[in-house]
Amino acid sequence: MPDFTAFSRIICYNLCHMGKERRQHKRAPVNFNLLYKVQLPAQVRVQVGKMERPAFVQDISEGGLGLLINSEIPPEALLKVKFSLTSKDEQGVKKTQNFELDVQVCYCMRVKNAYRVGVSFVNIVMSERLFVSNYVKTGCSAKDPN
Repeated sequence: MPDFTAFSRIICYNLCHMGKERRQHKRAPVNFNLLYKVQLPAQVRVQVGKMERPAFVQDISEGGLGLLINSEIPPEALLKVKFSLTSKDEQGVKKTQNFELDVQVCYCMRVKNAYRVGVSFVNIVMSERLFVSNYVKTGCSAKDPN
């Protein structure tokens, strides 16, 4: 018998927020990998593992990321992510910035053989937020952290 639990939560959430735009920031589709590590809760860290794991980034915004990963991670979990972005400044000069950020899982949905995970940045400093915002606006390139 199919598991309708996740589907029911999505329907319920959508009904509660019908007509409201939930996103605060413009998202840009991207195609790069990052590394993540579960920080909290401890039982998820034990279940998923303490090592850094790869994730595929599907979209990015000033407020967070849309990831595709192999493990289910519950909402509210805290992760550490590592990635690099290259963007052009006001003068058109390309600049690369490495990121190592704390993120919080907003949702986790099963998608075929993986999980779509939406995360929001936690305690991101203004210079990093501005770099991400500029990246989204200019649509430059991302680099794998490896």
